[in-house]
Amino acid sequence: MKPVTSHLAVFWLVIALFGPLVHAAPSHKIFLTASKPDGASPVQPNTRFACSDKIMAVIEVNGLSRDQHRLDAVWRDPRGKDREHTEHEFIVRGDTKKMLVWLKLHRPTEAAMVSFMDPSAGMDEFIGEWELHVAIDHEPIDVKSFSVLC
Repeated sequence: MKPVTSHLAVFWLVIALFGPLVHAAPSHKIFLTASKPDGASPVQPNTRFACSDKIMAVIEVNGLSRDQHRLDAVWRDPRGKDREHTEHEFIVRGDTKKMLVWLKLHRPTEAAMVSFMDPSAGMDEFIGEWELHVAIDHEPIDVKSFSVLC
């Protein structure tokens, strides 16, 4: 019978040699906010926004390989129409990569004249439940739902 210590020595040798090649599965955190993250001020995650808000998604990914990747963010309106599609190539140099994408709704010009009387004028198609679909390297990682109210 071989001593247990020799098996432990082999185990630690394998870990030392091949451990750096094994990556944990990538993880992510995504939240929506109307406050621009500046690093100093606290950011309040939100799921309800006004038509006038700039809706920002803070996307943090961990555990990606240290090379080039692609972020896709698709903003889908209450009727299921893709309103905005952001494609962003990025390089991972550390353990965590933080990115910001945003959506700003614009009132049709013909509705601007009456917007002081009716804040939702021309914004009807934007009101309701939206979705943000996020993918890394063409693989979906999350869908965030939120509401737009005027």
